[in-house]
Amino acid sequence: MSDDVLEKQSNTLLEAAAERSETSEKPSSSRKSLFGNLNKDLTEALNSWDTLTEQMSNRISPEEEQLREVKRLLGELKSKLNEFAD
Repeated sequence: MSDDVLEKQSNTLLEAAAERSETSEKPSSSRKSLFGNLNKDLTEALNSWDTLTEQMSNRISPEEEQLREVKRLLGELKSKLNEFAD
């Protein structure tokens, strides 16, 4: 191998090592901001979940609503049948 090729490889390796050392410092600060953002998002999601849970706890399910309607209709039918019986 010629000296030029060896020098280029050496320079390339040195540049790559320098880039790695620079990027190894950056992720620590970016990781902190990433985890900070993640923590903020999770906190907001938890607050939204609590709010939705409170709102939905007073609502009845569609099945319960149908059951109440069926009971109401059966009650009406029963009262009409009682009128016939009298």
